[in-house]
Amino acid sequence: MWLSAEEITMLDNALITMEHIYKTGIVNIRLKRLMNEQSYFEIEYSIDKMSIQLNSENDADSDEQLEDDEMQQQQQQREKFQFILSMADVDDHKRQLTFCNVDLQQKMIYKKTLLNEQLKLLRTIEKIYSIVVKLEMAGHPNYQLKEENYEIYDRFGIRL
Repeated sequence: MWLSAEEITMLDNALITMEHIYKTGIVNIRLKRLMNEQSYFEIEYSIDKMSIQLNSENDADSDEQLEDDEMQQQQQQREKFQFILSMADVDDHKRQLTFCNVDLQQKMIYKKTLLNEQLKLLRTIEKIYSIVVKLEMAGHPNYQLKEENYEIYDRFGIRL
């Protein structure tokens, strides 16, 4: 079965999202049942936006010495766009990964493996959340009104 243009876009979107989660992702777990609020987790990640600004320097003494391309300096400024995946967004993303995985051809085994590993990561995050919520509901004093943050991203080249 061939992938339609929509399915390729969905696959690319899923892969790009997971790439940025691997690079900058942080899981935030908020335990709030003691305050009669719903406990939840969210995955926060960012995407760098590169913008180039041209600055021209006009110096009367050095106009003759500098060529036109040397007169303009490029400064790269990094701007980060922050994104937050709520629990519902994570469920939708898992569904997206699952459908992409089912629709891939056998020739794309490396992408199937990648999607399976991404699903495994999201399931692990949900398992950690489930355990923490069970501890909260059991009344464990260390898991009441607490915010926990877990870094997903790769630190110092160490694969997590």
